[in-house]
Amino acid sequence: MESETKSEQVAIPPQQPPKDDLNDIFTKIKTHFPPAKIKKIMQSDEDIGKVSSATPVVCGRSLEFFIALLVYKSMGVANELGVKRISPEIMKKTILEDDRFDFLRESICGQDEEGKEDEVTA
Repeated sequence: MESETKSEQVAIPPQQPPKDDLNDIFTKIKTHFPPAKIKKIMQSDEDIGKVSSATPVVCGRSLEFFIALLVYKSMGVANELGVKRISPEIMKKTILEDDRFDFLRESICGQDEEGKEDEVTA
């Protein structure tokens, strides 16, 4: 009996989106970033020299996956809130809640602080 009660008390980890859903989303991406434009943006930095032909393609595909994941997670937040559209506020909430987007938090919070400073001085 003791073993049964211990097994019932096991914590269930938080739900992760099924891998199949994400794979379906990634395979349905029809829009692609043009490698020539990505290469031009990369070479606009003086520190970057020659760029191999595969680099802009890989960067573009990574960007597509990143955007798809951000929109997918934002869709989940919008569904939780009962909203049909993904607004900037919902994307902000997604970025603040998901640890995968923690590198964006500084840019999101920095914009809010600048806006608050402008309101205070006005």
